[in-house]
Amino acid sequence: MQNKIIESVFICLIYAFCSMTFSFSAKFLFKIFAFHNTTILLLYETTINIIICTFYKIIKYNKEKKEKKDSQVSILQMIVIQFKERIKQNKLTIPFSISYGTGAYCGMTALSKISIPLFLALRRTLIFFVFIVQILMGKKNQQMSFKFFISVLFITSGAIIAGLEHFNDDVQGYLLLLINNMLSALNLHLAQGLNQQQQFSPLDLVYNNSINLWPVLFIISILTKDIKQFFEFELLYRTEFMLSFTLVALFGFFLNLATYNCTMKNSPFAIALTHNIKDIFSTVLSILVFADIQPDTFLTLGISLSFFGSFIYSLTKLQEIKKKQQQAIELTNQEIKVLIKQ
Repeated sequence: MQNKIIESVFICLIYAFCSMTFSFSAKFLFKIFAFHNTTILLLYETTINIIICTFYKIIKYNKEKKEKKDSQVSILQMIVIQFKERIKQNKLTIPFSISYGTGAYCGMTALSKISIPLFLALRRTLIFFVFIVQILMGKKNQQMSFKFFISVLFITSGAIIAGLEHFNDDVQGYLLLLINNMLSALNLHLAQGLNQQQQFSPLDLVYNNSINLWPVLFIISILTKDIKQFFEFELLYRTEFMLSFTLVALFGFFLNLATYNCTMKNSPFAIALTHNIKDIFSTVLSILVFADIQPDTFLTLGISLSFFGSFIYSLTKLQEIKKKQQQAIELTNQEIKVLIKQ
């Protein structure tokens, strides 16, 4: 049980690190290079995802082929087989891809429009939307306790208070961010369902999702002339820009992988809580790095409330884990007594 707890915490920490690196690298790209072509950025990220996943599957196949020397299937045949398999699984991942694609576009566009501290403050309402989605999906389990409800209330209210003094006239940015939160909560639920019901691994989900999204994003980039604007971008051939552009895409891949892994092995609530704690530290760091917002009473109070809510939730989960451990010990002792009597 203790090893499982350590593994869960480690998985959450990996997600937190990937999320922070992606947020800061994306903000750097938007702020320093004034690049706001979100469609092309998503298209590039899905391309990177497909390339990495394909290479991984080729390496995995070669390893399996060495273990099974009697196999006569070539690499090309393996790719064809894998492609056909992905086509069959498209029906299962299309709803997820639609939700993910829309949410990712809304999130990146919102990040380009508003400051990181305000973006992160409002992103902390994710746990509230996860709470709502879980109820709507009929998952009223032990997590829906009074203490849990109070922790969600503190975290959400703290997020709103933290952003009160920093709202500007960019209503579109806030609306897009709320849509991103709603769809992110739905994505976490769908990812967990695909893992439990269809045995999708995190890499499978990244691969299928990218294959579904790539043609859609490519067509959209042509219709909106985003692809033309990208090749006309004056900083396109600068090494610093291409490095930053590529790093955002790579961090996006690792963030997706870490998100699905954390959701599948822990729970949507666990990732929402990790997301909240990570955002508190990211807010402080972003104030120091980007200096696009100054700390004030509302920001400090909001962060404190969110942190207190996170503490309540963590304490509640720790009590649940200890209770399960005690029940397991008692059950084992009862089984031993029965065996002794026999």
